[in-house]
Amino acid sequence: MESHGIKQRLLATIAASRLREHELLAMVDDSPPPEPGLWTVKDHLAHLSAWRLHAAQVLNAACSGRPEEAPDAEELDAKNARIYEANKDKTADQVKSEARSSYDTLEAAIAACSEEDLGKPRPGVEGAQVWQVVPGDGHSHLGEHLMFWHLEQGDEEAAEVAQQWVYDINRTQFPEPKSVAAATYNLGCFYARVGRADEAMYRFKQAFELDPSLKKIAQTDRDLDPIRNHPQLTPLIGS
Repeated sequence: MESHGIKQRLLATIAASRLREHELLAMVDDSPPPEPGLWTVKDHLAHLSAWRLHAAQVLNAACSGRPEEAPDAEELDAKNARIYEANKDKTADQVKSEARSSYDTLEAAIAACSEEDLGKPRPGVEGAQVWQVVPGDGHSHLGEHLMFWHLEQGDEEAAEVAQQWVYDINRTQFPEPKSVAAATYNLGCFYARVGRADEAMYRFKQAFELDPSLKKIAQTDRDLDPIRNHPQLTPLIGS
């Protein structure tokens, strides 16, 4: 992807994400989870904030010329568990304040980077550029957690709206074919996750036309497990 103009596009995604996150902010309180093992809205918000700060660290390393720290060997689930433990006893007001602050920190990091910095290859992440950490830890991450939350509440319609929101931002801000393919594939994964096979297949066909390399990911992607028996899936992605 050409890095020209990416800074303004990233800032636009942050502005959109700030607005959308009000959906969570309005629900945050100090209530305990309804049952052990479930996350509260406060837990989701603290998690999102921590990963936005991570994105800011990646950008700060790139634009300062410092090498980014090697990716942590810790498994993602273990890292997320550590974030949860560090934040679970904070008050709702503290978590809300830190959420807003994390956006400020990430915006400042984006603003401090040049277009050239943002277009650099990201160390330790094959095929990725530095700028891609922002949508990954920003609006896409928010949309994912909104989807999880709404599905947990039994509201598939609201979950779909959250996923469509992510898709629309990605199509608008990152219209290059590979980026559109990834956005379309991710929307297909949502439909697969909820068992809406025909809608999933429609999106996957669109995505693979733009980027056939996604077929290899689809072969082992667990999001597709609910529709593995669809008669068109194996001919589409191979085995």
